[in-house]
Formats: sequence, structure tokens, C-alpha cells
Amino acid sequence: MQELTIIIAIVSTTFGVFSISGIGAYLSYKKIINKQLTSQLSNLTENLFIPALIFTNFLKSLTLETLYMYIPCIVITLLCLFLGYLVGILSNKFWIKQNSLNSVILLASSNPHTTNLQLQLCYGLSKWFAQMTGQPEKLIEAKLITTVIIQTVLVTAIRWTIGRSILEQQENTQTELEMTSLSLPQQNQLTQPLSSYQESKSQNDEKKKSFWNPPLCATLVSIAFICIPIMQTCLLNNNIIYNTIFVPIQTISKATSPIVLIILGSSLYQIYFENSERLEKYQTILYIVFNRLLLMPILGLCVIIIVHTQNIIEDKCQLFMLFVTFCTPSSINILLLARQYLQEAEQIVAVILLNSYLLSIFTLPLWMITYLIMFKI
Repeated sequence: MQELTIIIAIVSTTFGVFSISGIGAYLSYKKIINKQLTSQLSNLTENLFIPALIFTNFLKSLTLETLYMYIPCIVITLLCLFLGYLVGILSNKFWIKQNSLNSVILLASSNPHTTNLQLQLCYGLSKWFAQMTGQPEKLIEAKLITTVIIQTVLVTAIRWTIGRSILEQQENTQTELEMTSLSLPQQNQLTQPLSSYQESKSQNDEKKKSFWNPPLCATLVSIAFICIPIMQTCLLNNNIIYNTIFVPIQTISKATSPIVLIILGSSLYQIYFENSERLEKYQTILYIVFNRLLLMPILGLCVIIIVHTQNIIEDKCQLFMLFVTFCTPSSINILLLARQYLQEAEQIVAVILLNSYLLSIFTLPLWMITYLIMFKI
């Protein structure tokens, strides 16, 4: 009965994700959405929807008094990201061995899906957890949702900062290799055209390589509001300020998940289904998916066991949600990153995401059932 409840929750959640993605693919099929529009939506998501999501959820979920309670959650989430990057580096060095895909391997291994899947799991399993633990359902639901929101804030800010740098570095490396592979006459032919726009390119590169990005700025602003309680109280408790400022931003933030999923479906159709050529061997793609869906959950299970035995976090429900972070497929947002900063990687990222979400229908329930059996919830 327990296993059946989890399987139903996982399958229905994943089906919901694919349903919205399917709408994006259908709109591309009908030519309602084209590649230019998806690029514009990706840019809008980075600069508006994701910062709004971070700001509103952070302020609603945390206060200065309760922030310390989630320090272990923050540490484990950062550890998940670190282990993901480590797995990406080691796997590409020892068994994947595709230097041209280094940035893609790192992003696919280290960036979990922390919002759509996990939030729907919070709603779907909170009643069941309440029955198993004897705690109020609303209390468990609020605790799980707060955990997911904290993870979303951390992962999103780090993803768009580190991920952006990784992709830009890969792009620069590829450009240098292309230049060095040219013959001397070809390089001389390029000298005059390059000098004509060198100044504008330098300005664009400086702007592009900036450490600052909208999700990171939204995170820092949110922390500032929390650290100055009067600002948070004024924003949330003053009806005039709340209705004129916070509610509109919150409304914008609610569009993040469906917009991202529509972009995913549209991009999958445009990049994958309309292109019969395959840039990489299917074996390489499976290796990358293996990192995220099999290797990372094993590491996550080891981390959770250590945390539990050392009584760092005693709440098994919160530990469950932290463990799920290690088991989710790669974040859809890495496709947005590729579209924005390394378009050559779009197709392979789309294929990786497609295979990851299809396989996660089977791997997620298995890992979650394994957790429940081990911890006897």
C-alpha cells in the first residue's frame, strides 16, 4: 500500500510535467512558438520569472528567527551540488571522456530539479506522512515546502552563477581551438573583420562575463529583507504595500514553472524531433543520465544515513525530501542556460533531459521506496 501511494504520486507528478511540456511541443508543431520566441522566453525567465520566484518564496518561508533551523538543510543542499560537480569531473575523466561535452556533463550531473517535482510531492505525500508519523498534515506540508523553497533558492542562484561561467568558459575554449586550427592565410583574412568590431565585442564580453545575474541579485535582496525584520514585516503585513508590491511579484513568480516547462517542450521539438542527426553516441547520453539518476542517489543515500545516525536532522520527513534532491533528474533550467550562453549544446542537453525524465518515472519510485524501507517510516 505504501509503495503504491508513492508510485501513484511520482507517476502523476511526472505525467503533469510532461503534459505541460507536451503543450510546448504542440505549440511548436503548430508554428505558434518558434525558436526566436523560445529564446526570448528563456531570457525573460532568467531576468524576471526566476528572480520573482526566489524573492517571494524566500520571504514567505523564512524569518531571521527560523533561518537557523534550516542550516543543516542548506549544508546538505550545497553538498549535493558539490558532489554533483565532482561526479561530473570524475566521470568525464575516467569513463565518459568527452572533453567537448565537459560543461554539459558538469551541469547535468550537478543541477537537480528542485521545484516542480518536489513541490508536487510535498502536496501529494504530506497526508500519507501525517498518517505514518502522527503529526498534523499542515505542519508536515509547511515543513516540506519550506525545505524545497530553500533548496530552490540555493540551487537556482548557484546554477545561474556557476553554470553560466562554465558554459562561457567552454565557449571561449572552443573559439580558441577554432582559431588555432586555422591556417595562417585564414587567420590573416580574419584580422581585418575582427578589428572592425573588436571594441563592441570587448564590451559585450565584459557584460556577458559579469559575475552578477538576476537570480543571484534576487537572492541577496531576499537575504537583506530577512536580516532586517522591519522590512520583511512591512512588506508582508502592511496591506497597502503587500497588495501593491508583493502580490504582483508573487503573481509573476507563479508563471515560472509552466513557462519553463513550455520552453522545454518547445525546445525538445525544435532541437530533437526536427533534427534527424545525432551529435553524440547514445551511449554517451546514457552515461550522463546515469550520473544523475543512479550515481547521485547512491551518494545521497550515504549522506542521509550519516546525517541521521549523527542526529543532525532527526525529522525523517525532511530527510526524505533532502534525499529526493539527489534522485531527481537534471533541472530543466540547464536547457535555458545552454540556449542563453552555449547554443551549440542545446541539442545534446535536450536529448539528456528527455531521457532523464522518461527514466525518472521508474528510478524515482525505486529510490523513494528504498528510503522508506531503510528508515521504516
